[in-house]
Amino acid sequence: MLRPRELLIEPEQPHAASVLNFWLRTVDDFISTLQELRSDDDPEVNKKRVIINCLSPGVSPHVEEAETYDMIVQFLKALYVKKKNNVYARHLLVSRRQGSDESISELLHVLKGLAKDCTFSVVTADTYREELSRDAFINGLASSAVPQRLLEKEELSLNQAFKLADNLDRVHRYSNCMGSLDPDQSLSLTRLLKILVLPDLRRDHLLQLLYRASSVV
Repeated sequence: MLRPRELLIEPEQPHAASVLNFWLRTVDDFISTLQELRSDDDPEVNKKRVIINCLSPGVSPHVEEAETYDMIVQFLKALYVKKKNNVYARHLLVSRRQGSDESISELLHVLKGLAKDCTFSVVTADTYREELSRDAFINGLASSAVPQRLLEKEELSLNQAFKLADNLDRVHRYSNCMGSLDPDQSLSLTRLLKILVLPDLRRDHLLQLLYRASSVV
């Protein structure tokens, strides 16, 4: 009977969640086997002791306060299994391109792996259309900085993506004016850039003032 290997991987390492899930299955199978081999006169299998003995010295301190086997499992899952950013995961999928030295079969294998990191659910045709449009919108932006900010959002609709991208683009364009302004004008412009968080009517009014000020320079 093979004893499970130690859990050596750190939570921050790539694929840590997948390694943990596989490791937990091996531990659970090992405990089940011990229980099947146990005779009526033998004591109950100490599941907590079994799983602790399968932890590496670097991982065991994370669960030292857990009092039961189930609590250890919960602690490990909370530590290793991070909430996925589905917007970012889908962007990685739709933006993946074949490498110069990558075969078609290798590309397909990578895409299948990326698809597993995405969360798909049954939605209406309108919702599906909006999600595809959002993904295409992010992938089609010429700026590299704007998509990066959009992909930080765990939940993002098409309309939210547009508004945030539009504001970021305005900040970039208006900040380019600062190079031609003297220090006092630059300070005023910096203050005016903060209007992008204001309601639309106030923002548009102040933007008109900004355009006029920059055109005078």
